[in-house]
Amino acid sequence: MSTELRRKSIHFSGLILPIIYLWLDKPMILWLVGSLTGVALIVELGKSGSARFRALFFRIFTSMLRTHERRGAITGATYYLISALLCILFFQKALAIVCIFFMVLGDMSAALVGKRWGKTKLIGEKSLEGSGACFVVCTVLSLFFFYLPETGVWKLPQLLTDAQKFHPMVGVVGAFVATVVELLPLRIDDNLTVPLISGAVMQAIIHFGT
Repeated sequence: MSTELRRKSIHFSGLILPIIYLWLDKPMILWLVGSLTGVALIVELGKSGSARFRALFFRIFTSMLRTHERRGAITGATYYLISALLCILFFQKALAIVCIFFMVLGDMSAALVGKRWGKTKLIGEKSLEGSGACFVVCTVLSLFFFYLPETGVWKLPQLLTDAQKFHPMVGVVGAFVATVVELLPLRIDDNLTVPLISGAVMQAIIHFGT
């Protein structure tokens, strides 16, 4: 549990980018995340192309990596940056922020609750309790950004006009999709699948529902 908690604490730092995006415009955040993604990809190339660099990387970061990452797979951090970049590039601002929050907090809550209280197994080690936590957290996040602007409670002007276009059920459906995607044993890293698939579904609902 301590190792998983350490990894999720690092995962939690992924909230920095969507929080920064609250106050930045799209070109600026794209430049920032694009630069970070470029650095991450250079590191991945260094791992695969240089034995010395690979040894140095693993000596520093081994305790933070999962088993498949220790074998040379692309790290979750790199997938996170690629996913955040794509969310910001293709989704409306409020929607992109929510999708990145789904990726960070939804996945983290599923893992931590599943490890601690997961008794009812669904698929592999994934549990009903973990999936329930993921759904609740994602639903709360989506309502926070999509519904509160309509009540006048949430006052950030950058999101107000954007988020007012969204019905609260858009977020609930997005939370459900994120939960299902997190649960399924897909071969693609869930840092990519959870935000991009849930975001695409919500974007489609907004587009075709208006």
